Order: sequence, then C-alpha cells, then structure tokens
Amino acid sequence: MKLTKNIKLSWKALLLNKSRTFFAILGLSIGITTVMVMVSIGNGAKKKMAEQFEKMGANMIAVNSGKMGKVIGREQQINLATTLTLKDAEAIASECSSVEKVVPTADTYLKIKYGDATTMSMVQGASSEFTEVKNFHINEGRFFTNKENKLVKRVAVLGYQVQTNLFENENPVGEIILIKNIPFEVIGTLASKGVSAEGADEDKVIVIPVQTSLRRVLNRDYLNRIFVKAKNKEAINLAESEIESLLRKRHKLDIRHKENDFTLDNRLNAMNAEQESSQMFTWLIVGIAGISLLVGGVGVLAVMLLSIRERTGEIGLRISVGARRKDIVWQFLSEASLLGISGGMTGITAGLLIAWIIGSTTQWKTYISIDSILFSVAFSISIGLIFGVFPALKAAKLDPILALQKE
Repeated sequence: MKLTKNIKLSWKALLLNKSRTFFAILGLSIGITTVMVMVSIGNGAKKKMAEQFEKMGANMIAVNSGKMGKVIGREQQINLATTLTLKDAEAIASECSSVEKVVPTADTYLKIKYGDATTMSMVQGASSEFTEVKNFHINEGRFFTNKENKLVKRVAVLGYQVQTNLFENENPVGEIILIKNIPFEVIGTLASKGVSAEGADEDKVIVIPVQTSLRRVLNRDYLNRIFVKAKNKEAINLAESEIESLLRKRHKLDIRHKENDFTLDNRLNAMNAEQESSQMFTWLIVGIAGISLLVGGVGVLAVMLLSIRERTGEIGLRISVGARRKDIVWQFLSEASLLGISGGMTGITAGLLIAWIIGSTTQWKTYISIDSILFSVAFSISIGLIFGVFPALKAAKLDPILALQKE
C-alpha cells in the first residue's frame, strides 16, 4: 500500500512540470534505443556468420596446397605447391582416426559453353562425398558416384548460378555442355548456397569427378586442396594435428627440416575468431552509445535537483510533521526510478521497432534476445537510481526550519 502511494505521489510530482519530465525521459530513451539497435545489428551479424559456417561445415578442415594468405579480406593462395596428391587424401582417410570423410579437389576457372550461351565458372573436380562434406544439396537430378569417378566419366553437376546463366529456367539434366571444348553430360544441379564466409560465390561452380578433372581437363597429378570432415566439432583440433603430422611425414618435411608445403584451415577456429571480432566491435559501438545514456542520466540528475529546489518548502513541511528522512529519500528515489523505467520502456519499444525496420528493409540482419531486453530494463532503472541518489540524500538532509523559511 505504501509503495503504491509512493508511486502515485511520484507521478504527481513529475507531472507538475511535464516538459522537463518529457525531455528527461527522452534523453534516456534515446540512449536505450541506440544500445538496442546496435546490439541487435551485432547479434544479427553473429547469427548470420554462424549460419554461413554451418553451411560450409563447422567441423570441416581445408588442407590447402602451398601457403595461404589474406588478400583484401579473402583467403588466397600466395605460394603454389604441387605436392598435395590423391594418395595424400587416401592416407588421411585411412590413417587419421578423428577424420570421417575426405574430399580431394582440383579446380580452375574455365569458360563453359552450351549452344550460344557462355559463362565463366569455377570447375571443381571432387569425389562423390562432396555434397556431404561441403553441405550442398541436390536440386534436380543426382550427384556422380564413386564408380563414375574411378571410370573418369565426363559428367557434371551445375551450381545454381551456372544453371541460370546457361539454361535460365529450363531443366539442364541430360543436356551436353562444353568444358574446355570437352563435352560433359549434366546429371544434376545444386541448390543455391550463396556466398561463403570467405566471400566466394558458391553458386558459380561446376562439380565434376576429380579423376576426370585431373586427367581430362587439367592434365596434372596434384590437387588444390583436400576438404576433411572431422567426426565432430570436439575432434577438429585432434584431426588437424593428425593431418599435419601425417603430411609432414609423407612429404619428408621432418627429415629436411622444412616448413609445411600446405596450409590447414580450421573453420571452427575461423568462426570463433570472426565472432570474437564481431563481439568486440559490438561492445565498442555499445560503449559509444552508452555515452548518450550517461547524458540521459545527467538529465535525470538535473530534473531531480530542480525538483528539490522548487519543493524545498514541501520537504520542510513533511519533515516537521513527522516524516522520517528515509521517507524523503525513498520518495525522491521513486521519482528517479519512474523516470528511468519510463525512459527504458520507451527506448526498448523504439529500439524493437527500429531494429525490425532495419532487418526488413535492408540487408543487415537484426536479432534481439530476451537477455538484451532485460539488460536494457535493468540498466535504465539503475541509471535512474544512481543519478537519483545524490538529490534524494540532499533532500533528506535539508533542515526543516531553514526549508520553511526559504518557502
């Protein structure tokens, strides 16, 4: 009952000067809105990144031939090596206990023709486990078999964008395309997968048997990379260690005391690093946005101090008729808390609306968790209380006789 009465008295006091109360609430709500929007954008980016890595295969390791480096944000080959072979892929599959699947690949960009239509595409030779390891899905037709790979068959599976460029809306299964002027039968198409975390368009690909790629298209015996699927996420680091040890032994690098002629790309580590960077950026933005919350807090402080100054006589009268000093403290803390709650709820509502608009009308994905809403509520109340403590204590310490004299 006492709490309800306090809240009613607090609202009545705040509404005595509506414009001042409005601007104090506005200052807090702008800060909360900014924090909500920034956190939602950061969370959306993290969620999208996690989805991209899941599409690629979170428990996948790429064994690249030669050395890899970051070039304008993308991983590219900066030192070619010709030592990675099909025998290496077979050895990894048979000797590494933490490995579940292995896909050797040999690829290059080539011009593809179908009738009068042409397009440039990544032609990737791979084994029959390609779709499982790389998380691709068949849209039409089928994928080639291990037997077709061993028999060096000229069959191809088209990526979504390649199919669109060459055949538009027609079903290409059964048609003949030319790769390096060599005829290949289209036996299937891949569902759209979009852009990988490294920025490569995975829809602009044609997959053919790796044996066919090496013997009939590229005319070589070495691979670009080997994709390895670990048994689970927990086994990734162990699998990476096993692969490195095995390849160094097979390539006689330990005997010659040489550096690796291959590069291991652990996708789980890459995902964690990207998420840490995203998290740091989000907290940086939230820190900047928090300045506006402090400004809002100063607004609460100013409102409360002005309120005390205007209500000096009222405070003196209440103390003189028996009000305890802690009652005065609670009264002004209630008013500050109401300012904080009002600013917080207004800011949360505006933040949810703006985040939804951004997510619906732009390419930025937004995601607001319950935790961020609860945090915003708690933070806005804390701002009200923290910046209300000093005015409340000041009001409680007023001498009732002096207060009444000033009135």
